[in-house]
Amino acid sequence: MTESLSHSVAVLDVGGTSIKGGVVRDGEVGHSSPIQTLANSNAEVIFEQFAKAADAALQLAGPGAIGLAISFPGPFERTAGAPLMRGLHKFDSIYNVELRPELRARTTVGDLPINFVHDNEAAGVGEAVAGAGRSVSRVLTVTLGTGVGTCLTDHGVPVPLIGDLAVKRLALRDTQWGRADDVLSARGLATRLGVSTDELRKAVDSGDVSETVRDHGDRIGMFLSPVVEEVGADMVVIGGGLSGAFELFGPALQAALGPTPCVVAALGSDGPLLGAATLAFPVTGRRSC
Repeated sequence: MTESLSHSVAVLDVGGTSIKGGVVRDGEVGHSSPIQTLANSNAEVIFEQFAKAADAALQLAGPGAIGLAISFPGPFERTAGAPLMRGLHKFDSIYNVELRPELRARTTVGDLPINFVHDNEAAGVGEAVAGAGRSVSRVLTVTLGTGVGTCLTDHGVPVPLIGDLAVKRLALRDTQWGRADDVLSARGLATRLGVSTDELRKAVDSGDVSETVRDHGDRIGMFLSPVVEEVGADMVVIGGGLSGAFELFGPALQAALGPTPCVVAALGSDGPLLGAATLAFPVTGRRSC
């Protein structure tokens, strides 16, 4: 049987476009309102956005919160809590800045622990333990947003390395169309369509670009097919902002991928929040008894 542990964790899932926040309590997720990241702004503006999102999550978590969990895109130094991104269209102005002191100075977090996790691992663990991948052992979760994130889990535990292969760096591989992170992401599709990422959903929903969207799925599948064999995945789960259009590009992706099942993330924005809390504060997860 399973028994939930009664702890609450304030959680932030920081993305290049928005910061989604909330609380994880007894395995359930509650949401605060998303905050724009403004990731190309100066450091002070970015810190103000982080502080707004953190305080909203902390207020939702209440006085019983045991800490603040933050999932952050990479490259990121998790122990120091410092982004290491340059030339990736986000967070250049806070390169190598330790975030804990900035958050403590601007928010109500006080002395609560602030623990960081990689955003791709947060998404992967959430789906593996409670979402689309919970019925299989080895899951490759691929998030398609501002960039491409990849996480391999085995029985819900991240597998960062397979031999010399760093799973989180798969998106830095080159494809025949360019670097995977640039060309297979939602940003890559937006570039193909000649629209901004903010306009992408409207363009996709219009139906006028359906052939390009299907071809985008084919490209993702062609890229992932050898990766799936390389990492021994039983299933591929597609998350991130572009997953909302999975019904349009998913069939082409599956056809290019081959026999390994490919499904859309089941938990939506709950997945990364649940995964971040589970990784940052393991007592918030579920245990067998």
